[in-house]
Amino acid sequence: MIAHKDDIGRGTGAAARSGLGTRLNPIRLLQRVAKRGAYMHQMIHGALRRSGWFVEQLTFRRLMNMATTGVQFFLKSERMHALPVIVKIDISPMCNLSCTTCVHADPHGDPQLEKQEFKPQHRMSVEQFRRIIDEIRGKASAVSLYYVGDPLVHPDLDEMCSIARDAKLNVHISTNFSFSLTDARLKRMIDSGLTHLTVCVDGLSQKKYELTRVGGRIERVLNNLERMCRFRRELGRTYPKIEVQYIKFQHNVDELEPARNLLLGWGIDQFTDFWGDLGNYVDRDPGTFRIIGPRENKRIPQCYWPHGNIVIKYNGDVIPCCTYRIGQQYTASDDARVLGNVFQTSVREVWNNEKYRQARRMVSNPQSVLHDPALKDHFCYGCPAIFETTSDTPFKMANHLKWEEHYELGADGRPIPKHPHFRPVSVTQVGLPSGEMASV
Repeated sequence: MIAHKDDIGRGTGAAARSGLGTRLNPIRLLQRVAKRGAYMHQMIHGALRRSGWFVEQLTFRRLMNMATTGVQFFLKSERMHALPVIVKIDISPMCNLSCTTCVHADPHGDPQLEKQEFKPQHRMSVEQFRRIIDEIRGKASAVSLYYVGDPLVHPDLDEMCSIARDAKLNVHISTNFSFSLTDARLKRMIDSGLTHLTVCVDGLSQKKYELTRVGGRIERVLNNLERMCRFRRELGRTYPKIEVQYIKFQHNVDELEPARNLLLGWGIDQFTDFWGDLGNYVDRDPGTFRIIGPRENKRIPQCYWPHGNIVIKYNGDVIPCCTYRIGQQYTASDDARVLGNVFQTSVREVWNNEKYRQARRMVSNPQSVLHDPALKDHFCYGCPAIFETTSDTPFKMANHLKWEEHYELGADGRPIPKHPHFRPVSVTQVGLPSGEMASV
């Protein structure tokens, strides 16, 4: 399972416990305003959770880059004068686990999961990584080194962290941490320049943890975490800041508070919890829901990703976010709808090419799709952030549903879905304001 792509969790509570609630009153005001729009509310909670990425190691140039991004976001600019604030680099899509919600899950006959292709050679080289860092240094605030894989599978992770840190960037990884890591390996991570580490701990007992973290060993995770906290303290280091992410399910919620108390006692910096999804990422890909029509235009864009963040895959391909079309990115047959390639041109050129400008046009004015048929071929087409869809249907949120309703254990002890996978066909028409339908 991805350690999960910038999930919102309990950003407000985390901020209060760290003192951010009193220092960032303007953001608290924005939170109240944002309740009028779910996406803005989500954006601000996410910013609170990741506040360290923005405020630590802050320079005047980075501050100006962030300010310019914010102004252009609210002005609905299509051509950006700023570079991305957060750069997500998929150094390798490989993973050691087969978590139920992820594209690495056991397929069990699911055709979309069976199409996923991950190979050991799917990894970014150090020189390719260095080229990206050289382009964004002095402007971007942070790099996050994962997308659908676990960054610890990359043999050059420590060197990459060091390169990014030498460029004075905040460096984040998110990992399941279910690896046999030696003391020396953990100390190298502390010395590497890594500034923010997110570790997924979805339970304290193996029986409950492995129901969703398939193939993982919770004793390894906890052992690595305890030693990481101890070594950081013994070495007198502030970094990496350690966040534990606890995804709640009805079968593990009873272990939440014991986990919080245990891990905070070890010295972690932040504990974030939120309800999980019993479905899979591919359940929310295009083709699994109906597109009713574009949302009404609003005063501000309805998605912040195209203005402030970028996702760069291991081969240089660029997509505008990490929350949509996840199941289409690593198959041989699907159209990933990439927006460009930073190794064929550059980060700046991709960031302001026509496809990226189209992304900003769509999130700023979703109704533009009704007048520009070319937009139906864009990555963002059909995204629930800017389209009215039936995409809530595939969500199986764990605060309402039990694991046992959707899975059973096979002979090998691994989860098997109880129900056949449903892949409805999406419509090819959208509704016009006049009530008529238009082909797209």
